[in-house]
Amino acid sequence: MSPDAHVGSAARRWEIALACAAAALVLAAVAVAAIVAVPPTVANLSSEVSDGREPTDLGDASVVVPADWVVTRDSEHAITVRTPDGALRADVESVDESPADVVAGAAAGTPRSELLASGLTALHVDLDDGGVVAGVGEPDAAPSVRVVVEVRPPEGGEPAAYRSAIGDLLEGVRR
Repeated sequence: MSPDAHVGSAARRWEIALACAAAALVLAAVAVAAIVAVPPTVANLSSEVSDGREPTDLGDASVVVPADWVVTRDSEHAITVRTPDGALRADVESVDESPADVVAGAAAGTPRSELLASGLTALHVDLDDGGVVAGVGEPDAAPSVRVVVEVRPPEGGEPAAYRSAIGDLLEGVRR
């Protein structure tokens, strides 16, 4: 074998190694992109937009989610809802607890009680971050519906601006 052939084959091995390393890097980048992009996409596939009229079943309860809110089913007894702007997110779940027990589990603030138009009672407490924990049902009886609200308003916005939206959601709970 001539010396030039030996140099050529060594150069060829480096080219092949470099091409393999580049291919591995591209595969790693695609894998990372898939790990980041696929879970939210799958969650959105199981979401629907509420019409504001049809109740969403929660087992032994239901909730009429305000129009244009995004509803994602988490289980037979639980859903997650989001406002169209995405600033308010609420986990809504039918639980075997009284509204007082639901609020006591939040360990925050002084609970307030309101009688809803449906005749159910909403016992709720404000969280330090602007969110709300509420139990909706008969005042001292289980089961009830637990609503845990998280509010993340856009830059410069106030969580208090979403109080009426929270009220609309609580008014939609049915037993």
